[in-house]
Amino acid sequence: MKKIAAVAVLVTFVLGCTHSATTSNSQQAGIANARRSLASDDPNSVQALNNGQLWDAQDPSLKRGDLTIWKLQQMAQAKKYDELNRLFNSGVSLSAVPVGYAAGAGARVLDLPTELGLTALDTLTGSNWRGKIFFKSANPRESHGLNRIKQQLIGFSEPIVPMEAFTTSLLDQHILAPEVTSNFVVLNYAHPKTRPYWQEIVLTEVQVYDVMVAVPGKFGPVYVGKTWLGHYGKNDEFHAFETSTLIAWYFLDFNQEALVDQQANHWDGAKETLVDFTR
Repeated sequence: MKKIAAVAVLVTFVLGCTHSATTSNSQQAGIANARRSLASDDPNSVQALNNGQLWDAQDPSLKRGDLTIWKLQQMAQAKKYDELNRLFNSGVSLSAVPVGYAAGAGARVLDLPTELGLTALDTLTGSNWRGKIFFKSANPRESHGLNRIKQQLIGFSEPIVPMEAFTTSLLDQHILAPEVTSNFVVLNYAHPKTRPYWQEIVLTEVQVYDVMVAVPGKFGPVYVGKTWLGHYGKNDEFHAFETSTLIAWYFLDFNQEALVDQQANHWDGAKETLVDFTR
């Protein structure tokens, strides 16, 4: 814990505050709706869909309920970790890693004794982070991608640019996901640099690793993700400082309706530099 706290405070001197983790009345209502959706007795609920079958992301069976990345974010901010872990551990197995642009939302998990530390953790998945991009690959189980991040912390006119590169794989087991019953996607940030962005320089020093699981959602599959702090060793293998300690939850939705919702209701007018994810 001391090592994690020290790293988080270090990040704070480079990164700025991006959003508050408070929970409003409207957020509480959203959390309640999400919990009702998770508690559905429908035979095609998350539990019933987790039957060993490999699902196509476009299968209409995965489009159900009212679960969105924004409701999941509210649950994380309200520390509804039991519900989130239940989702994470009983998702659905997909036949391939996702492809394309994803709307993203996140929330810190680890409570640190200083406001500086809390600010650092918020920034890792805060409002300057808008999601991810997964590139098309000939191998359905492996790919690479970029994060959608505001180039500078201050100013509404600052563009969202693709940065912080990662490789991604579809796995069936991993030390960081011992209770997950479906397959899942891992994101490796051993080589994050694309250009000399200061965010990427920080990520080479403050090293992280992501694991995310697909669950049915309002627009289609939604990914419930966890982030760990640690370090990369030989062969780019990640070693978490503490396997039982997350630094953040994050949530992704690759469905077009989610991207439209993000632009309409969760955007500050910033322009975005787009890339061709099919190349």
